[in-house]
Amino acid sequence: MWLILLASLCISVLPASVAADELVRVEKAYDGDTILLQDGRKVRYLGINTPEYQEPFYLKAKRLNEKLVLGKEVRLEFDEERADGHERLLAYVYAGDQLVNAKLVEAGLAHAFFIGPSRKYNDLLLRLQAEARQRRIGMWSSRGSAKDLKITSVHPVNPAEPDLYAPYVRIANLGEGRIRLAGYALTNEEGQRYVFPDVSLEPGYTAIVAGKEGPNGVDHRGQLVVHWAMQDTVWDRKEDTAFLMDPAGVLVDRFHYKGRRVTKSSRRSHLGTQ
Repeated sequence: MWLILLASLCISVLPASVAADELVRVEKAYDGDTILLQDGRKVRYLGINTPEYQEPFYLKAKRLNEKLVLGKEVRLEFDEERADGHERLLAYVYAGDQLVNAKLVEAGLAHAFFIGPSRKYNDLLLRLQAEARQRRIGMWSSRGSAKDLKITSVHPVNPAEPDLYAPYVRIANLGEGRIRLAGYALTNEEGQRYVFPDVSLEPGYTAIVAGKEGPNGVDHRGQLVVHWAMQDTVWDRKEDTAFLMDPAGVLVDRFHYKGRRVTKSSRRSHLGTQ
């Protein structure tokens, strides 16, 4: 009896990072990298990011995801972190013997996207991404126009959803090598400007431009964080556009949120004010 009790206690204190795989059924695919399970839980695919709504290849990524998992029983494989700050499970998703995360990258419909300590398949995802780039398929084709640096999200202040770094902007390295960010600039539609310090971003990893005061560097989760204080006055809560410029002032990427896509005329107007 003591042995049984001891075993049960050991199981109860196992960290989430070593939790056993789960077999679950998929109710809905929100997009290319997020699904709803029949039991009501949401799952965010680990290690990848697919195009957002209104971005090129958003619908193709969603449809491939649906083809692979919708209505099927899938296996969730966990890594160092089991859930994110939005209470979504973080997992590698298997449909039969296919790793869905990898299939999306292989098809050029997702890019490597590493946040936090989970890194079980980082090398595999980077290799598949490099192969997709060489084949120029999906987001790496002329229709996708993917760059080495991409703004993946802008999060204005939201009192209903407090966040450690909000307001913040997240930028990912889609390239095949380390990128030095010194001299790159982040601006909004009004031309308010932040210039990056001398920090570097590894392939597949992301940087947070946090709206709080603090030291620049890597946080306890391995996330690169730099600070642009008072961003609550920079990003409009309803609609705005973030622009990323290289040290020579050339537009690298832009991200428009909560509204219609930025038009070419508005882009030219903005660039003319720099």
